Amino acid sequence: MLKSVALSNSVKIIIVLLLTITAISGYFIFTKKQLENAGVSGEFKTFTFSTFHGSSDISDKFQFQYPANWYNEGQYFSPQKIQFYNMFTVKAPIYFDLVLADIFHLTELQYQIDNSKKRVPDSIGQIDDKEFKRYDLIDYGSYGGDSAGRVKIFVGPKIKIDGQDYYLVFHWEEKPLAEYVFSNDIKVFDDILLTLKFFK
Repeated sequence: MLKSVALSNSVKIIIVLLLTITAISGYFIFTKKQLENAGVSGEFKTFTFSTFHGSSDISDKFQFQYPANWYNEGQYFSPQKIQFYNMFTVKAPIYFDLVLADIFHLTELQYQIDNSKKRVPDSIGQIDDKEFKRYDLIDYGSYGGDSAGRVKIFVGPKIKIDGQDYYLVFHWEEKPLAEYVFSNDIKVFDDILLTLKFFK
């Protein structure tokens, strides 16, 4: 009688294990299909820039890859859910922007570079045959006077949109809005830039 009960329990355990393995396998197959349908390749998603405020008259369209488990809202990228406080205040460690060349000297980006006493970029190099100036900065404390950590800015080529010149800028902050963002790693930013491709 005891042997029969023990055998019955063993069979139940085996059945439960088989059902668990089947459920887990089914979940991963379903998830893989969902990622494929969303345009995810491996562990990355591809972001393609081809319109600007509704216009497709752009001289240099581009694309790059970012981690598939990151959030993306327009030009902003983050490992955590992106918070918009208002139109100009967003908690996201990585973003790109197109800044009208004629007013670049009046922007927050230029102010940040100037206040970091950068007379020249830290380096000038090529990404996909386009010239970028790299600035490694320390946040000058725009959020309450305290340093918000490191900042890395790539000021890229001029892109013509509807006949006007814009600078393409990529920006990383260690502490966006002076707040820590879990899994915000500067290496991810560098890896994203390495995948940047321009196309006509």
